[in-house]
Amino acid sequence: MDGSARVERLGTEKIGKLLWEMSSQTTLSLLVYAIYSVTDTYFLSVGINSLAAAGASIISPVLIALGGVATTVGAGGASVVSRALGEAKTERASRTVANTFLIFWTVAIMITVFGALFIGPIVSMLGATASIAPYAIAYGRIIFLGAITSTGYSTIVRADGNIRYSTAMWMIPVSANVVFCWLFIIVLHTGVAGAALATVMGQAISAGMSFYFFFFKKNRSYRIKAAYFKPDWSIMAEVIIIGFPSFFKSISASLVVIVTNNLLKVIGGDSALGVFAIINRLYAGLNTPQTGIMQGMQPILGYNFGQKRLGRVRKTINYSLGTAIVYGLIVCGLCLLIPATLIALLSKETRIITEGQVALRLMSLACPLSGVSLMVAAYFQAVGRAKEALLLTLGGIILIKLPVLLLASSLFSLTGIWSAEAASEGLLCIISLLMLRRYQHKKAAEYRQQEKRIP
Repeated sequence: MDGSARVERLGTEKIGKLLWEMSSQTTLSLLVYAIYSVTDTYFLSVGINSLAAAGASIISPVLIALGGVATTVGAGGASVVSRALGEAKTERASRTVANTFLIFWTVAIMITVFGALFIGPIVSMLGATASIAPYAIAYGRIIFLGAITSTGYSTIVRADGNIRYSTAMWMIPVSANVVFCWLFIIVLHTGVAGAALATVMGQAISAGMSFYFFFFKKNRSYRIKAAYFKPDWSIMAEVIIIGFPSFFKSISASLVVIVTNNLLKVIGGDSALGVFAIINRLYAGLNTPQTGIMQGMQPILGYNFGQKRLGRVRKTINYSLGTAIVYGLIVCGLCLLIPATLIALLSKETRIITEGQVALRLMSLACPLSGVSLMVAAYFQAVGRAKEALLLTLGGIILIKLPVLLLASSLFSLTGIWSAEAASEGLLCIISLLMLRRYQHKKAAEYRQQEKRIP
């Protein structure tokens, strides 16, 4: 099937089948990454100790921020590319991809320089204790130096309809990453620096695969010429504006982790930070399929919105919401029933397993709710409504999650910290559904008016 035929399927195939096909492959890709993430924590916890795992966890806001930059250009670029292809504007799609590269390279180099110069103060600000700081510095220094490799172009590859290659861009680098992590930590005993080096090497493989796809792979729906790398400020602005919700979500999520780490440092010390390093990684891994559903639906939404097929747009978001909620209920049930078994997958320390059960049970209550705001924000992003997407992502974290976290920790100490996620996601769920309903009614009314004006 050639590139144009793959893209056209987004507007003709049955929504249920199309969403299953795209979401299952993106979910598989992300699950492989989640397995790596969990395995990485396991190697650090068992191969070294829980302080090493906590050190890598302390640096996680940096990884989230780097991912935020990549996701900004990826999500923003994918939205522009999807709508351009839906409108048969292939040159605009090509120029968009080229300009996303320019944006990412510029920001990544700046992050590398900043991180290399200020790694010590950064680690302190992130909430590391004196025992954890050496591990965090060793891990973070290499992550910063490898920032240029942390690309996020699989979303743009999916916008071209090439789901298999997008899946391979996750599976191959992450699989290599797991092997490198085992080799460096368990076999060569290089410590947390080896874990960071494995991460960067995996990212480098992904970057190489994206270069091959955009510049050498045949059967593409559009081609990128050298001339397209000339900055196009209007395209750059659109990519950044649409991608900003993803960026602010990542930065705000980093801020939540930083605040959480600092609260845990004061309230529970090394013990609480060690528990959070394990539980947070497990929680994120179990929720990965919801992100897969979200990424799978975005090209379908963007393409059909570009062709003004409102019925298909509505059906896509409804299917996605239902699937995310059902999956969240399943995860929540598992965490409530067998928390010790799940935690033991990542740590063999009795203290971590015992203290982590309450934390995991309370955090898991958010699972059925978290997919709702995620899907609705992605919906607004895919149809080019950056304002609404930004309100749900940045506003949701700054105006809801952080205040709830600070209030809950002051009232209920550690229990409040573990419970804050579910409380804030409940509020976001209600707000998201109200915003979605309002926009859909508004858009349907606009289309009815347009149809009346057509003779």
